[in-house]
Amino acid sequence: MKKLHLICNSHIDPVWMWDWEEGLGAAISTFYQAAEFFKEYEYVFCHNEAILYEFIEEHDPALFTEISRLVAEGKWHIMGGWYLQPDCNLPSGEAFVRQIKLGRAYFDEKFGARPTTAINFDSFGHNVGMVQIMKKCGYDSYLFCRPMPNMLDLPDNVFYWVGKDGSKIKAHRFDDDSIYCSSFGHSLDDIKRKISKQPNAEVGVALWGVGNHGGNPSRKDFADIGAWEEEIKGEMEIVHSTPESYFAEVQPTAEWAKSLIPCLIGAYTSMSSIKRKHVEFENALFTTEKLCAVAELRGLYHKNTSAFVAAEKALSALEFHDVGSGTCAADGEKSSLRKADCALDLLKVEYNKAFFAMIGKEKKAGEGEFPFFVFNPQPYAREAVVEMEYLMPDPLGGIVDQYTVTVKCGGEVVPSQCIKELSNINYDRRKRIAVKCTLPAMDILRLDLTVKAEDKAPEIEQPTGDILFKDNCKTVRISRKTGLMESYVLNGKELLTGGAFEPIIYDDNADPWGWDLERIGENGAPMSLSNCKNGPFRGMENVKIVEDGDVLTEVESFFEGASSFVRVSYKIYKNLPYTDVTVDVLWNEKEKALKVKVPSTSNGAFVGQVSFGVEEHEKDGRENPVQRFAAMVEGEKSFVVYNDGAFGFSHEDGATYTTLLRGVAYCAHPIGTLPLIKRNIYIPYVEQGKRIFRFRMSYDDTKTLENNAQAFNNAQLGLNFFPHGEGRNVESVLTVENEAVSLAAFYQEKGKYILRLVNNNDSAQTTKLVLQGKTFNAAFGKYEVKTFVYDGKSLIEKEIWY
Repeated sequence: MKKLHLICNSHIDPVWMWDWEEGLGAAISTFYQAAEFFKEYEYVFCHNEAILYEFIEEHDPALFTEISRLVAEGKWHIMGGWYLQPDCNLPSGEAFVRQIKLGRAYFDEKFGARPTTAINFDSFGHNVGMVQIMKKCGYDSYLFCRPMPNMLDLPDNVFYWVGKDGSKIKAHRFDDDSIYCSSFGHSLDDIKRKISKQPNAEVGVALWGVGNHGGNPSRKDFADIGAWEEEIKGEMEIVHSTPESYFAEVQPTAEWAKSLIPCLIGAYTSMSSIKRKHVEFENALFTTEKLCAVAELRGLYHKNTSAFVAAEKALSALEFHDVGSGTCAADGEKSSLRKADCALDLLKVEYNKAFFAMIGKEKKAGEGEFPFFVFNPQPYAREAVVEMEYLMPDPLGGIVDQYTVTVKCGGEVVPSQCIKELSNINYDRRKRIAVKCTLPAMDILRLDLTVKAEDKAPEIEQPTGDILFKDNCKTVRISRKTGLMESYVLNGKELLTGGAFEPIIYDDNADPWGWDLERIGENGAPMSLSNCKNGPFRGMENVKIVEDGDVLTEVESFFEGASSFVRVSYKIYKNLPYTDVTVDVLWNEKEKALKVKVPSTSNGAFVGQVSFGVEEHEKDGRENPVQRFAAMVEGEKSFVVYNDGAFGFSHEDGATYTTLLRGVAYCAHPIGTLPLIKRNIYIPYVEQGKRIFRFRMSYDDTKTLENNAQAFNNAQLGLNFFPHGEGRNVESVLTVENEAVSLAAFYQEKGKYILRLVNNNDSAQTTKLVLQGKTFNAAFGKYEVKTFVYDGKSLIEKEIWY
């Protein structure tokens, strides 16, 4: 080695075994001491994460001023440039973009800094969709530490990481037990060990500096390194450096074109409360932005920028790698959820402003009519089932149990049926309706409902044998003996080979990271169909049709096993190709895992969604991080299971398994041969209580999976509202012709409108966009994402996003 780049940093987790306040306080102490050392030593201090600098700017302005001076002098280096170090499996592509956007904006404004090397030292795996995002946000290189070599064998620790679209960035994995840290007072030993693992490198690099809860090297460390520099002068050049300087001098020869996984696979599932809240938050933010953009282009709304920035920051905080992964303490879980809910309230205010501004001018209701309004956040017209509730002004004819509902759309009757409302007041006042309709592209649909009382309807007739459902496109059979969906024939093709959505409990451990695991759980035991003698299902029927009408049939089945209970609901929609499945879990297990199994007839490639992409996985039972859909791809068609908040998937012996829950303890980290947790006292476990998971099963055009996942995750409820206008006659704001191209984001920024479009397919696509009546053409390579700026007249592609 002829040259060594020493990168001094101090790893700080703002939240982990401690809550946010303690971690942010550690940042003040660490940054203060780093600044003090410049009075004694010549070195470069590197640090990232805008959230820490924001905290210091607010709580210690004098220190912030000193840091600004040091940055200007080149002594303090703004490293990475993201808002924080997120989990790199959990966020959608658009959420990664917002992480970078926040960091870029802050560091540019405060320090005039624009790093070109991205940093995620502590994240537990990195999905391949990040490559294109980083490249198009102005990064050319990436530093990371995990997965370690025993988890993933790379062709070299310095390599080109290649994205799904062909984008490339330089990457370096630090291979050492102390990874991003060095031992207090023993930094030189750590540095020597790190460079010994780069035996063939002409130019080497070593991270040093005490960390993992802040802190800095000691004066002894500075003295030792200084003496060593003198000792080897002439043999090796040592520079106190930055990531950018290191990458400028290396030219990798190896390439890696997949995600950097597996890595700590328990983190794909642990702490479902955070993971499901994150998905809810993403959906709320991006849908609200789209609605507000439509309203603003129509002159009906003015964006409250501060609310959306606050929401982006709260979403980013929820993604912090020890939060999103489920490996933080209970305080971190609680406070992170609180941050998210506060920001969701801010978003709801903005959504309501735009929504009511758009529907307020609708014409008044006719005699006996109940108007409903629902927003479609996709730029395509699509057939959907919408659910909506309303309060009748008076019980019709007193306490009755049945009435006729008629729903019209544009004057034409559409299929509808009454289903169980959310409340349980047992008289005819609050009602819930399911309506099958066609939603207009990126607009609000009006539905008009009228109601008439009639005699009480008979109870739904329950078959003595299996429950069989038939419509124009499918036949579904649910077994009364197993409670499972045993057959699903769609357009003549059988999709299943056995009982689908079977809940299975496995032996697991208390470690939320899943150190040294390749698969989750052993000794799987299917939950039994409940005998309904005890617990929440006592006295009920274990398999039953609970809804049946012109729109859907719903069947529920009850299961029990160990100390837990599961309800599986199948909503089978009339003359639609898909079925929605809800899994309600009352989880009371410790050191157990819960999965659902879907055995299919498909022998295609097993793929899962990643950020702005799709990745193929082995069908060997190993756990993989998957986002909103997992599919068996058969060329132009795919057997697919969409989800709204599960991330751990595997495939084995013809069946796809989704890991729903793990019975882990907070921060139960294995340390050598020590016991994982204390066994003689009560230990709180993470997942106790009620959890709900939703899925959609279908056989779809492969090119539409991204859009279909959005449609499932962004289902909107219809809202009953009585407008007082004369009606509206407005043109569509945005439509996209090709459903292989998805709209990830549409929002106003500095008076212009940002559109991010995704081709999540392995073939090139073209499409027409119609914006306010103006037609534009766009072309996409395989898996390509493009960002456009619309100024009311022209649509211009933005090559560097931020």
